[in-house]
Amino acid sequence: MRRTRPVTFSHGRACSMADMEPAIRFESVSKSFGEQVVLRGLSLDVSPGEFVTIIGRSGCGKTTALRLVNGLLTPDGGRVLVQGRDVARTDPVALRRGIGYAIQSVGLFPHMTVEKNIAYVPSISGLPGWKGRERRKKAEALLRQVGLDPDLAERYPRSLSGGQRQRVGIARALAAGPEILLMDEPFGAVDEITRGRLQDELLTLHSRSGITVLFVTHDIGEALKLGTRALVLEAGQIHQYAPPSEILNAPATPFVERLVCRSRRFEARA
Repeated sequence: MRRTRPVTFSHGRACSMADMEPAIRFESVSKSFGEQVVLRGLSLDVSPGEFVTIIGRSGCGKTTALRLVNGLLTPDGGRVLVQGRDVARTDPVALRRGIGYAIQSVGLFPHMTVEKNIAYVPSISGLPGWKGRERRKKAEALLRQVGLDPDLAERYPRSLSGGQRQRVGIARALAAGPEILLMDEPFGAVDEITRGRLQDELLTLHSRSGITVLFVTHDIGEALKLGTRALVLEAGQIHQYAPPSEILNAPATPFVERLVCRSRRFEARA
């Protein structure tokens, strides 16, 4: 299983993540849609540089929790803090400049080249260095970072495979240099072999960059492979929030135990 690395500051002093302010904090967060309660008093901290996977059945609140982080949704009760700032009291444009967002459907603009898709957020945000040759160099560097040939920068999304489009979506999410990356089942629409490769590339990217990742999945095997910690949700409540090894060896509830058994049956068939 993966281990969380100590964080090292620019002056060289290392510290544990426990010593640092959480990158993301949920404080007694509740959220409903009409009469349907989706989150019930959700409280947890995500340390800087962690890779937290969120696993649970459809409707358990996984995507809702993710969208509360970048202000796409507002909690009915409680607070969501990003780097110490209350999301509900933060300018949403400024907030989202520091948060990358990658989703299953990718959402690339079909009339734009790969280069322009990658550069879209930095360009509309007015970030320096995203014009002309500089833009091309940065787009190519991001393509390499996600395991793609930089020559794809000139192509349009329609000419790419599903796995390539997904990688471009991740490159676009990283383009503005975010400290936090939110991912909502980003590999759900690709085949199993491509999915495995994308998972490995994401692990490498996380290891090199130290970015904080919140990753929603319905696949317990994926959650345990990728996460430094996994959050198991059921009916909007936390059943366990722990490193994958602890979830495997000491499931906290019967629901978590069933998920672990399912994962082991899948591994036995593989």
